[in-house]
Amino acid sequence: MNWLASLRQGAPRLVSHLPARYQDGKMPYFFFFMCITIVVLLIFVAISPYPFASVIFGSLAACLLLLLWLVNKGFSLNGAVHVGTGLGALVLFYGAWVSGGVYSPRLGWMLILPLTPFYVINRRAGFFWMSVVLVLQVVMAVSNHLGWIQAFETGIKHVPSSYLTYTFVTCVLMVVPLIYDHMYREALEKSRNHQQELEAKREELEHTAAMREHFIATVSHELRTPMNAILGFNALLLSRVQDKPEALKVLNHTRQSADHLMTVINDILDYSQLQTGQLVIQPETFELRPLAERAFEMFKPRVDSMNLSYRLVQDDNLPVWVTTDRHRLMQVLVNLLGNALKFTHQGSVVLGVHWTDAGVEFSVQDTGIGIAKEQQDQIFRRFTQAEKDTQTIYGGNGLGLAISQKVAQLLGGNIGFESVAGQGSRFWLRLPLLPAAAPAQTLEQHQPLHSAGRAWTFLVADDHPLNRLLLKQVLQNAWPLSIVLEAVDGQKTLELLREQAVDMVFMDMVMPVMDGIDATLLIRQEPEARIRQVPVLGLTANVNPVDLGRFKAAGLSDLMLKPFEPEQFCRRIELLLLA
Repeated sequence: MNWLASLRQGAPRLVSHLPARYQDGKMPYFFFFMCITIVVLLIFVAISPYPFASVIFGSLAACLLLLLWLVNKGFSLNGAVHVGTGLGALVLFYGAWVSGGVYSPRLGWMLILPLTPFYVINRRAGFFWMSVVLVLQVVMAVSNHLGWIQAFETGIKHVPSSYLTYTFVTCVLMVVPLIYDHMYREALEKSRNHQQELEAKREELEHTAAMREHFIATVSHELRTPMNAILGFNALLLSRVQDKPEALKVLNHTRQSADHLMTVINDILDYSQLQTGQLVIQPETFELRPLAERAFEMFKPRVDSMNLSYRLVQDDNLPVWVTTDRHRLMQVLVNLLGNALKFTHQGSVVLGVHWTDAGVEFSVQDTGIGIAKEQQDQIFRRFTQAEKDTQTIYGGNGLGLAISQKVAQLLGGNIGFESVAGQGSRFWLRLPLLPAAAPAQTLEQHQPLHSAGRAWTFLVADDHPLNRLLLKQVLQNAWPLSIVLEAVDGQKTLELLREQAVDMVFMDMVMPVMDGIDATLLIRQEPEARIRQVPVLGLTANVNPVDLGRFKAAGLSDLMLKPFEPEQFCRRIELLLLA
């Protein structure tokens, strides 16, 4: 089979010299088969002993050449195969008719007629032409039986053409399957190579996705950590300058800028978690009206400097308490209000909260620039804004509405809008919220801390000095008589716990030497009961669900994310201290 191997090695170079139309797929085999057939027909023109053979075989060769030219110009390959096979069938039928019918060696040619349609087009085409050949053979057999076809003539002049007929048919019956077996092996090899490439690409994409998630989590942690200090100290200062309007104004502007930055950070992180299915909903029971008022009030300082009518409209029959994810609902409302104010320079922005048969509908209606009809189907796509220059003019990252839509679905509702370009927009969020019973300890939320006068000993474990300073300030503001110890890592935390009695530990998760997860595990394994049973409140800027799950499983008494609200933070602490 050395000749076959040599043929396979030289075939690509030969194919590269063909016209471009004949270099792909099955086209090279069709081209070579047609060329060989034309050469054989021309040989039969020279040696065939039958009358009109030169004209018939010469005409068929010319027709095949014409088909090759037409296919090169764009004629359908399947159409060319059908036409060529049909012409061949007619010529062979005539050749067999004039040379003895079913006794003629020319019938051998009909054995190979269905091969080209079968391999080049499909099985159905092959079986069709096989049926045609069988019908022609039956016609000739009947004609022989009835005496319509003359008896087969023998003689020395028939030897060359008969020998060539049998030889060529035998070769074709062997070579054509070999050719298509080679095609199959090539296709299989290409398929395997392509599969390997896809597998390598899949692994590369998985690695890229994992690196992206790690990068986003790392960046988020590194951004949220200083933001915890910025927002925390801002809240402390705000509580101390209520009688100083100018300072209060500056701090409010600082708070707005910090809140906007936190929105961008959270949007990027939330979208990453939505893509991986890691964003979860945490329902809780809360008062509906104060939440809507808080979302509305967040933008009052910005509106005060704008020429806008900014209103909140709530139905009188709204339920007092509802159950859903309060933070996610707040996130969507803030996003809708922020967008409305960003794109509205005059007129009004109205936040409406209405009770419907299906639950609660939140709506934000504005008289801003609106959205063109042809752009409306793109509004909820990620990193997309209505116009190409919207981001340049108005800012934004194009993630807010995409995240809001996903959050609305996770909350069991839906989000939509109506808009007219130049006249404004109305975005709505519909959630299946039902009235809920007031949770326990509601009345205590706005009362002074019961343990404010006690001298607690707290231990703050955090590697960032600003975070330790912030916690110390918050704790000593709420519990003036308290003592606050500090540790820069988990190892130092364990040493302090063994040296001194502590009422509560505030544990960061990411620290050098020993992280908060390992430190908490070791605390819970301590033989001494006073250490083993000390309340541990986890504080972290890491929001990766897997990491948070490991942190909780280590033995935390509770967990809060940075940045946190000081009032809520102190309430959680008192619950743990008095439990």
